[in-house]
Amino acid sequence: MERPEAQFVPETTRQATAADLRAELGSHDLPRHLALFYRSNESQLDATTAFLVEGLQSGYRCVYLLDVNTAGDIESALRRANVDVERRIDAGDLVVRDAEDVYLESGFEPTEMIRTLETEANASVADGYEGLWVAGENSWCFHTELSFDHIVDFEADFDAACPDLPVTALCQYDLDRFNGTSAAKALRTHERIIYRNQLCKNPFYIPPEDYRSTESSELNAQLMLEQAYSLTNARRDIDEREQRLGIVNRVLRHNIRNDLNLVKGTLELVDETESLSAESHRQLVIAIEHAESVVEMAEKARHIQQTTGETAVEPQQLGPLIETAIQEVTDEYATADVQFSGTNGVTVLADENLDVALYEAIENGIIHQDMDAPTVVVSVSTPSEDTARIEIRNEGAIPDLERSTLVKGAETPLEHSSGLGLWLIKWIVENAHGSIEFPDSNAGEARLRIELYRVPS
Repeated sequence: MERPEAQFVPETTRQATAADLRAELGSHDLPRHLALFYRSNESQLDATTAFLVEGLQSGYRCVYLLDVNTAGDIESALRRANVDVERRIDAGDLVVRDAEDVYLESGFEPTEMIRTLETEANASVADGYEGLWVAGENSWCFHTELSFDHIVDFEADFDAACPDLPVTALCQYDLDRFNGTSAAKALRTHERIIYRNQLCKNPFYIPPEDYRSTESSELNAQLMLEQAYSLTNARRDIDEREQRLGIVNRVLRHNIRNDLNLVKGTLELVDETESLSAESHRQLVIAIEHAESVVEMAEKARHIQQTTGETAVEPQQLGPLIETAIQEVTDEYATADVQFSGTNGVTVLADENLDVALYEAIENGIIHQDMDAPTVVVSVSTPSEDTARIEIRNEGAIPDLERSTLVKGAETPLEHSSGLGLWLIKWIVENAHGSIEFPDSNAGEARLRIELYRVPS
């Protein structure tokens, strides 16, 4: 195959190290088929050494198929990583071969190559290894008359076969030798890639059963690689932030709940003291109510963590959900009068925790009324074929600051809501691409409107 002209801009400075990559390889369940994209010999050797060291230490037989590098290059790189190369080679743990001898000895036959890999992988298992790890320099394909499409077809065929084989393969692509079109095609056949010493999930991967039916196009491989790299780092940042927030959330909730329950219990004991004045009793009642409020907020934070993660969105009938929420609320607030009216038989697309949002919305309408027998009205309507509307009305008012904070979707030290209830409703509703708003109403009446996509019965 004729060497195509390279069309890439220079690679930016590598941020991750070979040690970072080694840790990544050891902490993930790797797919059977990976690809390394590199520009310098140093970054190539860093990545392949990390791959081979992880394979050797995990109990696999490792095979390196070289073309540009020499056996001495590979062995020296492994020695720098503290691998006893001679012992590993003598034991059969490590094999270094010429790629042309493997791929082109009898002409390039994809079916025969896959059969050979299968035989070698099964032989490795029979010899007591976990399986076979293969790292191959793909520049051997420039020594053939084959088109690169023929090579990539082999990659897709191997990808289809490899889930059933005890083999993990790392294909290597030199970005200064493979042009943009070739590298973009290679990106389509590898579920995970290594780029800039970063193990990346490849968003451009096409499963083998779809690969041959996909039209080839002129893709920007450099852009694809940078996007895969950026997405991987973004996912890692999000995962780390969520893990840390989860720990802080759990510790704070646990401490708040336990400590304030202790404070509340102590205040209640003091409140039973007969010698206290009426004013002291009044102040203790206020303190107990505030302690209870913070304990409830801590419990609500726990519920938010449980209901705003990876939850399902599914069709749900509104009537039964609202009736259940009303029953649960009135069981808790016996003097409340919750009325339900409007359209029946409405099905919506909603988060599986919609019942929690409905309970919260009705309870919110009750607890913010300063009366012995609060009234809340819940109604359902269908303003269009695609929309279902739920309105919760009650006496009182939703403060402008609460409304504006939720509309903005963010808080500041000076502008923030007083609790978590409305945020919980907002996040559950918006998870199914619904919306909440606070329409203008008569003086002295608070209104919360929830709109969801309607699903035909």
